[in-house]
Amino acid sequence: MTERSGTQSLERGIALLREVASRNRDGLKLVDLISSTGLDRSTAHRLLKCLVAEQMLVQSTIGKRYHLGPLSFYLGLMGSDQDTLRDTAAPLLTSIAEETGDTVFLMIRVGTEAICADRREGHYPIKTFVVEVGTRRPLGIGAGGMAILSTLNDDDVDVAMRSNAERIVRFTGFSDESIQATVAATRKRGYSMMDVPFLSGVRAVGYPICMPGGPAIAAFSVAAIAPRITSQRSKQLASILSQAATDLTKKLAMTR
Repeated sequence: MTERSGTQSLERGIALLREVASRNRDGLKLVDLISSTGLDRSTAHRLLKCLVAEQMLVQSTIGKRYHLGPLSFYLGLMGSDQDTLRDTAAPLLTSIAEETGDTVFLMIRVGTEAICADRREGHYPIKTFVVEVGTRRPLGIGAGGMAILSTLNDDDVDVAMRSNAERIVRFTGFSDESIQATVAATRKRGYSMMDVPFLSGVRAVGYPICMPGGPAIAAFSVAAIAPRITSQRSKQLASILSQAATDLTKKLAMTR
């Protein structure tokens, strides 16, 4: 490939991303993108297939419309000069870690994924670093992601699970059936409690962070060795996280 042809492909790919971003809520069909960009069908289809493979775009099963994918949201989050949500939550994370003694995480919803935006260590000597800052996981994998997923309506839960189907099966013990059951239990309980994938003997509690009238934009979660998160203590942890979530949404509302 010549330098010009490579640059041209990049320019065309960016043009497609811009068009999808401009109407991301409803999404755009292939024919719409061909019309708005002037690309021929085979070129547009080839570039869109590449963008989907790289998770810059996703294509809905029903309607075959293209929407921004999780990597687009992730790059926007990580490239932001000031992440208001993360910065506003920082002192609350510190407070939770000090009060519980355990490791606390801020998981932010980005499309059908949850991204670890920040974490704090507690004073308890046995540390449980469940995820590193920047780690991306499908919604429903992990207490924070499950807390977020449980606030979505059933249709959006199905969309998230279909979008992440190939990745979910990589996590031992997780399936469509088990995630749906955990979503139901989480909704009934008001918070998530689950064992951590890949880390035997570690458990976590998650609580959703919701702005008024909408699903969760993020979640707080606390992880510790399983004996520290009994049924009784999980309620105490959920209460602490609930208060922190309330405080955070009030502070965020004041910045708008």
